[in-house]
Amino acid sequence: MNLELQQALADAIKQSDSLPSTPDVVDDTPLQEYNDDDTVVHESPELEQELSTEQPVRQMVNVKPLNEKAILVTLKRGMYRPYISDVNATEEYGAGTVNKHLFDGRDNLVKRAVAKFTSVYMYVNDNTVPWAVGQRMLNMMNWDDFTSDLRTLVDDAYTAVDTLCDNWDSVWRNDLARIHQIGMAKGNPNLAKESDYPDVDDLRGRFNIDVQYMPIPKVDDFDPRFGMSDAEKSSLQRQLDDVQASASTHVIQQMIKPLGEAVKKLSIPIGKDGSVFRDSLIDNMVEVSTRMDRVCLSDDPTIRQQITELNRLACGLASSKEIIRHSPNARTQAKNDIETLMKRMQGIV
Repeated sequence: MNLELQQALADAIKQSDSLPSTPDVVDDTPLQEYNDDDTVVHESPELEQELSTEQPVRQMVNVKPLNEKAILVTLKRGMYRPYISDVNATEEYGAGTVNKHLFDGRDNLVKRAVAKFTSVYMYVNDNTVPWAVGQRMLNMMNWDDFTSDLRTLVDDAYTAVDTLCDNWDSVWRNDLARIHQIGMAKGNPNLAKESDYPDVDDLRGRFNIDVQYMPIPKVDDFDPRFGMSDAEKSSLQRQLDDVQASASTHVIQQMIKPLGEAVKKLSIPIGKDGSVFRDSLIDNMVEVSTRMDRVCLSDDPTIRQQITELNRLACGLASSKEIIRHSPNARTQAKNDIETLMKRMQGIV
């Protein structure tokens, strides 16, 4: 080795010794090149071709486990059913069960009380996502509004029951007279029976609402004395992941429904039978986008993006209802925009 090469080597060693030491870390990550926009430049043309032919797969992102984002809600509801089995008619027809419907129409105290209890059920279902049969998941971010509104609805339901019970004697006697007239007209004087109607205490007892809240289970929270194996823990985690995926699918499906109804209606040319639409056609899209934003438990940006896009589109259409009603071009454009978003959502589920 000549003197110049020896001196260069010595200088290099001296320079390396002056640098701060670093831990010996082996990075097995395949090397990749990046463009200025952070897109990957693959080194192998064969790899580039292989990746480009595959369909992109949307991965579900879980930033938080379900038990940190939601709570289980169980609604148990009992109501008076305004119909009773007609034994004589059932025996006469000899097929199935014939029911005698009491309290005809919707504008009576019985139907009003039943409607109030149905409103409680609908509110819970509309503002939660499915967990299992009879159980729903509530987004904890919506806890205060949900429980406050639910208490109001429950109070209204029991108030309707109080009003019904206070007037029960006249209510059931009027209906008995109505059914008696029907029976006489049909040659069946025994159609009306006092025994078809419960007494007031029995009536009140049939109306009840019980709302229960429970935490969502977490794999690591199980008592170690249970001796859960790794396979059992993995199985439980898969179930939780499946519930998360189903909840996201539920959100998308809820949004698709009013979109499909709007596309169907707006596809009818102005002036043709069935072309006239009510404000609710578009208002329902605004409402569902706002509601799904509250109930959604997914951390997947793709799901959140669909909610945002629907809200933006629906609010824009809501401000142009009259133009869409009278302008064929605006109607067609609205239909196309809605259909495009709907197909994008359908591709997710």
